[in-house]
Amino acid sequence: MANKTRVSIIHDTSYSWKKCVTAIKQTFNRCCGKVILFLLFLFIALPMNAFSETNRFNNFPELVAIDDIVHIPTGQKMQFSQLNHFFDCARVLYVGETHAHKASHQVQLKVLKACYEKFGNTIAIGMEMFTRPYQPFLDQWIAGEIDEQRFLEETRWDKEWGYDYLLYKDILDFAREKKIPVIALNAPKELVKMVSKKGLQALSEEEKKQLPEIDTTDFFHRVYLERAIREHIDRSADLEKYNDVQSLWEEYMAQTIADYLASWEGKDKKFLVFTGNGHIIYDFGIPKRVFRRTFLPYYTIYPAEFLEGKPSPEQDAFLLSIPLEPADFVWAISPAALEKRIYLGVQLHKTSDNRLVIQEISPESPAEKAGFMAGDIILSLDGKIMKSVLELIHYLQTKQFGETCGVDIERGGKTISCEVTLFEMGQK
Repeated sequence: MANKTRVSIIHDTSYSWKKCVTAIKQTFNRCCGKVILFLLFLFIALPMNAFSETNRFNNFPELVAIDDIVHIPTGQKMQFSQLNHFFDCARVLYVGETHAHKASHQVQLKVLKACYEKFGNTIAIGMEMFTRPYQPFLDQWIAGEIDEQRFLEETRWDKEWGYDYLLYKDILDFAREKKIPVIALNAPKELVKMVSKKGLQALSEEEKKQLPEIDTTDFFHRVYLERAIREHIDRSADLEKYNDVQSLWEEYMAQTIADYLASWEGKDKKFLVFTGNGHIIYDFGIPKRVFRRTFLPYYTIYPAEFLEGKPSPEQDAFLLSIPLEPADFVWAISPAALEKRIYLGVQLHKTSDNRLVIQEISPESPAEKAGFMAGDIILSLDGKIMKSVLELIHYLQTKQFGETCGVDIERGGKTISCEVTLFEMGQK
């Protein structure tokens, strides 16, 4: 009995050991699976989150001044003359903008002038601000066949785009002067409304035929858009439609660019694209979509606001959640809040014979200090005849606070010459 009992005990012990080993294996397998999943998560998540603010700028210059240009892949600061060398290598140059920020448009104008000086009439400009149906009026404007007022009316600038035309005037004036083709890039409003209302999936086959090939699957593009509208939506369906519309805009503009470059008039031209920063950042907007169609070399230039040597907190060019280079080059510009406009401080009425009559004068304004009166007619500024309110406002923006401006006015049939000191409104 004792032996039997001993054998029984040994048998039971062996059985228990096997159970223990089996349990250990099962536990190991379960834990191993979790470990693998955890490591996989880290592999995916770390590239997106491992860039602390300090690490993100390890390869970035310690201090960046306004108008510095930084080559993002290397972190090297460079002069505009050095950036100019890169223009030879690219068939397409994307220069972004903050729509209401004058400094970003000055960057675009500088690039445009440099390209014209270098390549002459073998360049063309594509602009997001115009939709395709208005291309004939752009052509007439460049050819000098219509004046500025009719150009703005026919392209429905105020209704279709809405931003201050003066921000774009120098670019379009230069294009007109040099006869540089300007191509309307944007999708017609009716297409945008259709996709915004229904979403891409719900469109009929006939409706889909009106659209270019549209890819909505870019992962980081979706991350970027989700962040942009996070505070405004709480339903995934809204995000899907927003992604559809954004992708429509970018695919439509990309298709327009690709079509022009493949056409007889554009096949030998270098193409400058002026569009919002959000359409070129991280390349997943227009640049990637043009490249998918053409495989042509390109560079992106991103005008970014810098404050005290660092990117403005509002800038989205250095998001920690997107481990991609935001652009080939970042061009440091001053924050929009620091931009100030120069005004005479008058309300004007343009008569049918193009005379600018002062209707009202703001208190403590340069015009009041200079002795202007309601009913005066402004004839010229610094000898330049003023034919429109737009022209007058634009000319004033070429001046600096503290400078004087010679103004000829007509009062009671007599011409009076005045010196107006330009100061910031609200200051004495």
